[in-house]
Amino acid sequence: MNNIKKNYILFVILLISSCAATTPQLQLDGFWVVKPPIVARSTAGYGTIRNTGKVADTLLKVSSDIGFVMMHKTEMNSGMAGMMHMSKMVIEPGSELVFEPMSYHLMFSDMAEHIHQEGETATLIFEFEKSGIIKVTVPIKP
Repeated sequence: MNNIKKNYILFVILLISSCAATTPQLQLDGFWVVKPPIVARSTAGYGTIRNTGKVADTLLKVSSDIGFVMMHKTEMNSGMAGMMHMSKMVIEPGSELVFEPMSYHLMFSDMAEHIHQEGETATLIFEFEKSGIIKVTVPIKP
């Protein structure tokens, strides 16, 4: 192999390895949507986003095929729980963002009626500043 080809291959390897070191490495685990009662038009979703990379990423938006989605944080004030809308959420390197009851959560509204049936799933579309779009199919369960 001549020197030009060797240098080109070395350049590509270095470029790929440097990009991997400067991008977030996100893992979305355990997401699910709470099956609402038949009369309800809203529900919540839970799960975890882990950033195992070396740089932060920002969750800009979540959307779904079952309804409108907002990111919320539950806060207690004078013994009363209230929900605060979160326009974006930063996931630092080596940390995780946990969506769980009485904390950060996904709030679904204007939902499709078919989600009240047993065994349904939802597609969640997460939009990140650096990682782009990540789609996951999650169960809808009680």
